[in-house]
Amino acid sequence: MIEIIGRKKETISIEKPVRLWEIYDSMGINEDGFVAILNGIPATSDLTINPGDNLVLLEIFSGG
Repeated sequence: MIEIIGRKKETISIEKPVRLWEIYDSMGINEDGFVAILNGIPATSDLTINPGDNLVLLEIFSGG
């Protein structure tokens, strides 16, 4: 399960293993604006995400 948390909240599923950068690309997400947490551990865009994995994409906010 992939959960996106930020300005919008969305949950999606994948059917086959994919690289994290492919998820960013297919969803039109700029990876510099998110922190990826894969099964509770920070993840880089070159890691493979499997259908049973838990991936959370947390949007980065800044304020002033």
